[in-house]
Amino acid sequence: MGMERLFTNILGTPVTDDNDRRPITFVKDVLIDPESGTLVALIVDISQNLVIVPIDILDWGESIRISSHEAIIEGKEVLRVAEVQKKNIGILHNRVETKDKEYIGNVVDFSIDSKDLKLKKLYTAKSVLGLVRYDSRIIPSKNIERILPKKIIVKENFHPVYEPSNAMVEEAVA
Repeated sequence: MGMERLFTNILGTPVTDDNDRRPITFVKDVLIDPESGTLVALIVDISQNLVIVPIDILDWGESIRISSHEAIIEGKEVLRVAEVQKKNIGILHNRVETKDKEYIGNVVDFSIDSKDLKLKKLYTAKSVLGLVRYDSRIIPSKNIERILPKKIIVKENFHPVYEPSNAMVEEAVA
């Protein structure tokens, strides 16, 4: 059974190898194939485009264990990585709307299953001036129709997530 991992928690995950417990590097980003929703690579150096492909991940716990430094390669060396990078489609901050163009919010986080390495859920919210979030929703991956460069189109049958407002919390305390 895989473990659901939030993107915000994946960032900064240490990468270790079999020879040493000390981190060789840290995860800086993830690359998701917009067609299949599958993790294509973990990006460990953005400026030099250094990646780790899933086949080289031995274990994914508190850290991500790889066999050796050789598992860290340039993204352009892997055809699938290069193809997905060329599309330049991100998940985080992408606009989410229904087929009828109803605005749901923007992706504030997403989760990946560490076993099958597939996109599990989108966490969306609307915001005021990018500061105050409201109308948070969790959208299971089965409801994603298409992931496009400027927006993610979803089916409409998902449930809003109600977070207690501060006023409700203050009443409960009083």
